[in-house]
Amino acid sequence: MREITIRKQNEKQRLDKFLRRYLPEAENGFLYKMLRKKNIKLNGQKASGRELLQE
Repeated sequence: MREITIRKQNEKQRLDKFLRRYLPEAENGFLYKMLRKKNIKLNGQKASGRELLQE
């Protein structure tokens, strides 16, 4: 499992868009599948992808 720290420049960005930029080698379908299946956590809670990031 990877742990990512959000920087000031990525603040107020949606999680799904951030992940597409952070993991360019991953296909969009894969990222959205992981979000749909709730395999990605944000601050210890399962993420939907629509959350806004905070530093």
